[in-house]
Formats: sequence, structure tokens, C-alpha cells
Amino acid sequence: MCGRVWRRLADLRIATKIISVSLVVTAIFIASGVVSLVNLHRLVAEQDREYRVHVVALARMTGVRSAVGGQLEAVLAYILSDPGFYRDSYDGIVEESDRRIDAEIAELRRMDLPQREQTALKAFAATVGMWHTARQAALDAAHAGDQKKAASIVLVRSEAIARAVKDRADAFLDQLVEAVAEGARRAKANGIRNAQLTGALLVAGALTALLLSVLTARAISRPLREVVDVLARVARGDLSRRVELDRGDEVGQMGRSLNETLGVLRNAFEEVHHRASHDGLTGLANRALLRERIAAARPNAARGAPVAILLIDLDGFKQVNDAYGHAAGDHLLMVVAERLLAGVRADDTVARLGGDEFAVLLDGMDGAEDVHVVADRLLSDLRQPASYRGCVITPQASIGVSVWDGRIPIDALMHDADQAMYAAKTGGKGRVVHAAAGG
Repeated sequence: MCGRVWRRLADLRIATKIISVSLVVTAIFIASGVVSLVNLHRLVAEQDREYRVHVVALARMTGVRSAVGGQLEAVLAYILSDPGFYRDSYDGIVEESDRRIDAEIAELRRMDLPQREQTALKAFAATVGMWHTARQAALDAAHAGDQKKAASIVLVRSEAIARAVKDRADAFLDQLVEAVAEGARRAKANGIRNAQLTGALLVAGALTALLLSVLTARAISRPLREVVDVLARVARGDLSRRVELDRGDEVGQMGRSLNETLGVLRNAFEEVHHRASHDGLTGLANRALLRERIAAARPNAARGAPVAILLIDLDGFKQVNDAYGHAAGDHLLMVVAERLLAGVRADDTVARLGGDEFAVLLDGMDGAEDVHVVADRLLSDLRQPASYRGCVITPQASIGVSVWDGRIPIDALMHDADQAMYAAKTGGKGRVVHAAAGG
């Protein structure tokens, strides 16, 4: 599965790879930004809720507690003052504080407080109701002129209730303060987690971008290095290396085109090399290739496996050209080449040295007598008639043989064979003459 996916990715165009990497990296960083914004929005929403619930409730509850304390002082002042302006003003303060307390408690009840705070608010409201009842009894006694009774109610009953109201208010305030503190701690923790998550996403995005960039660079640079290596080998004349790029992108297309070019160059060089080392008419080895083959046979000659050179010159070849034309002469040369190839082993070399002169290299014979047998057989094969356009041509040849022990130079070996072939021609033609053993 991974191999198929990688193959499809490798087949994409280079521009598509680069754009894909850019889009992936961009998507990762956009996702990081979106996650950060979402977390930040949630954090802001939580902090806003904390403010709208606990902070506002804390402010309202502080106002209620302050109003209760102020109301207690106003009730005492009302009881201790004589009827008149001051008592009426204190009565107004009590009424105003009642409205404020009721309004604040009503607002607190409408708020979306947690269950714990709602329970504390109910207990506080009940205690405030008890305070209202006791306070009203004190105010009524003072209004009736019984200041002693009113003072007794305030000092005994109402004071205890007022203290309970304050205690309840303090407890509720402590809960709200703790809730605000907990919200702040939670907001801080969420902020730290949000920063960590954003940092992790950014690091992951950077690592992913780096990984994708490295993979893309390798997908482009490695095959290019292979192409450069192949071209460097071509510059040194080595055409054996091929670019192994089985992919569908531009680099793969370049590799296939380069391989095709190398194939054409290889074929052209092989053809040039073949033409440089072979005869153009018969396809046999030429003089240069023959010398290379003789040099390669030196180890066989040195270890005692007979190596022999046979120089073959056609007798009366000029008369064939004069009587039947050069085309007949070329045909006769082709026939001679085929007969020589048929009369030797695959490891032996048959060469045309030029004109009507041929050579045969017998490489590593079993014994010297085998050289004589092969030479006589070739001479017999060459004497067989050949037909050309209804005409019968009977070739004749003179063969000079020189057996090599690997000690004398190649030129000396060729000279000995040439001298033997010349002796065969001057001695009556159509014969095989052997040079002295070892040159």
C-alpha cells in the first residue's frame, strides 16, 4: 500500500510536488492558527462567564452586606432619636436600603449561579427575611414611643439576626471569592494548555514541513545526481551505465530520454568500433584487430599450447577481376571468407589484411600437428569451385604458416608467416609452407 502511494507521489510533476508541499505546510499552520483561535475564543467565553456570574455576584453581594450594615446603624439611630426631621431621615434610609437589598437579592436569584452558590443565596435571603421581621418590630415599638422595648429588640434579637445576616453574607462572599479565584486559576491553566497546544502544533508543522521538504528534495536531487553520474561516465567514454528511474514525472522522462540517447550512442560507437576493427566487405577482422587477438593469445603460446598464424594469398585473383569484373572478385572474396570461417573453431580469428590477402589465427591448438591438419584442410576447402552468374570460378591459394611460442615479437611472427607464404607462391603456388618452429 505504501509502495503504491509512494509510486503515485513519485509520478507527480515536480511543480505539483512543490505546490503540494506548500499547501500541506500552509494547511498545518492554518490549522494551528484555527485551533489557537478556537481555544482563545473558548477561554474568553469562560472568562466572560466568570465575570458575568461570580464577579458581578460578588459585587452585588458586597452591596447587600454593606446595605444591611448601614440599615442596622440607621435603625439604631431611628430608635434613639426623637420624632421629627432626623427620625424621618433615618426612616428614609431604612426604606432605601430595603429597596436596594431586595433589588440586589432579586438580581442574584436571576443569575446563573452554580448550585452551591444558589443554596447559600437561599439561606442568606431567609436570614435577611428574619432580619426584616425583627427590625420592623423594633421600628414599630419606637414609633409607638416605647424606646426601651425597641432598644431591647435591636440589642438582643435584631443584633443577633443582623450578625447572622453578616455571617451568611461573609460565607457567601467567601464562596464567590473562591469561585472567582478558581476561575482565574482555570483560565490560567487553559491559557497554558492553549499555548502548549499551539506550540506543539507549530513544532509539528515545522517538522512536517521539514520532512516533506527533505523528501521532495531527495525525490528530485537523488535522481539528478544519478543522471549527473551517468553523464560524467559518458564524458569518460563509459556508455554501460543506465539511469534507473521508473517514475512518471519530468525527472523520469529525462532519465528515459537519456537512456534512449545512450542507447543510440552505444550503437553508434559499437558500429564505429566494428568498422574500425573489421573489414568492410567481408565483415572479417582487420589487421589491427588481428594484432590484438595475437597479443591476447600470448599466454597460451607461452604455456605450450600451439598458437599459429596462417597467411593466405589467393592465386590468380587479378585474372578473375579482369575476366569477370570486380563484382565477381568481391563475390569470390566473400566465398573465401565464408569457407575460412567454416573451417576453423569459434575461438579462432579469421581476418582480411587487404586485397586478396587473408590471415587465420589458431589460438591454443592441442599439438603442432593439428596446425598442419587445419592448414591443409583450409587449402582443400578453398580449391572447391564457386559459381558466379552462371560462371564457374575455381579459387587457388598459397598459405604460409608460422607457429608462435610467445617469445618473439608479433611483427617477427607476421614476418615469418609472410616469408613462408611467399615461399609457397614462388615454389609453385597452391601449397602450404611452414616457417621454422618458434619463428
